[in-house]
Amino acid sequence: ELFTSAIMGNTPVTIGLATDQSSYEAGSPITGRVYLSVKAPKGVVATSINLRIQGEETAKIHRTTGDADERRDQYHHSSSPVLQFDTPLATFSESHISPGQYEFPFVSMLPSNIPPTMIHRLGESKCEIVYKIDAYLVQPGGGGGLRSWTGNEYKSRPKIINILGTPRNADTTVGGIMLPPETERIRFCCCFNRGNMTIQAEMDRAVLSPGENVNVSFRCKNASTSSASGVKVALREIITWKASGHQRSSSILLGKQFVPSESLPELCPLPHLPKNYFGTTPVENYSSESNSINSHSGSQDYELLATGIHASQKRQASFLLSRDARDTYHGGIIQIDHVLSVMIDTQCCMNNPESSMNVSIQRPPPLTAFATPTEASYVVPSAPPYSPEIDGIPEAEVTVLPPDWSAETADLVTVQMAEPVSDPYNRATAPLAVAEQPLVAKG
Repeated sequence: ELFTSAIMGNTPVTIGLATDQSSYEAGSPITGRVYLSVKAPKGVVATSINLRIQGEETAKIHRTTGDADERRDQYHHSSSPVLQFDTPLATFSESHISPGQYEFPFVSMLPSNIPPTMIHRLGESKCEIVYKIDAYLVQPGGGGGLRSWTGNEYKSRPKIINILGTPRNADTTVGGIMLPPETERIRFCCCFNRGNMTIQAEMDRAVLSPGENVNVSFRCKNASTSSASGVKVALREIITWKASGHQRSSSILLGKQFVPSESLPELCPLPHLPKNYFGTTPVENYSSESNSINSHSGSQDYELLATGIHASQKRQASFLLSRDARDTYHGGIIQIDHVLSVMIDTQCCMNNPESSMNVSIQRPPPLTAFATPTEASYVVPSAPPYSPEIDGIPEAEVTVLPPDWSAETADLVTVQMAEPVSDPYNRATAPLAVAEQPLVAKG
């Protein structure tokens, strides 16, 4: 039902809330109505009816201790706010609401730098960003307030809303990324020197969007006696969440491409290594910690190798970025990174030279604008809505009004939600907003 309150049964006051859409983009207007029914013969005492929107990160980490015979499950929980908003839709004269039925239409602009709704599970561990909206009565000395989701005050059932990430500005020019060559010594079984290989990668854009083609350029060179099967290009999403000093991470493949060595003649191995291949002072030229060659060393052979990688032919690899990719985000307890790796795939028991870079994923520019508050048409968002079968986020509840509903409707309340002062997709708290012209419901 639309009408629910904290006190069940034949209640003197019931409050309902409905939004015009189930999904909204960050930075777009959210529109809806609050419904109030007062059945008490003498009315009810209240100073105002408030609209409340809250968003938070939540994390749960599951751990097991003990052996198989005495296994114990431990669950660690943590939360961090990303949005807190509470404002009156109407104030009541003499702190009294007469019996009757009331409607309060509202429109409020969401902050543009709040993160999108998300949920991710790894076994019994999970992390999510969830947004809720509800309405409640503020009573003298009674309940209400930002943190009062439970209690005995009169309030509506909290409604979960989907927030889509801020779309990328179509007029913004995004630069690319070029990494320096990575030269790595190739060892068989960690001991036997086979020479070295070099890989260098670049991208024309550092910001990507779900569902688009990703183009990667690379150069490679094989200066070893080991053969390589080809070059692997992959983009992964790394989700990390924390709770009570513990941490979980999960890696998701968003796209990949393999370029076989048959189309890369520069990966053909050397027949043998020349004497003193790494120069006369290999200890000075080699770092055991990074397993790489010092690019500033005096090795004439290495300098020839570095020159060779720049002179080698630039190769191309492309793949389709998954539409399920989440926005890059660094929050209080949840972090979502995206890493592109370009790796030379060598034989078994050998290390694989790799060049990697962090990229950012953001929604593409919107194709259509959101509808105005007076329009009832649904606007297709810039990303597919979350499905309950996929992410476990419930659909919008069906609005059902009582058959005898005949309410007095207040004027539309336009709530100016302040922009959080924060970096994009970082934790942000909006200050409490105040309606420009408080309304008085008719008795």
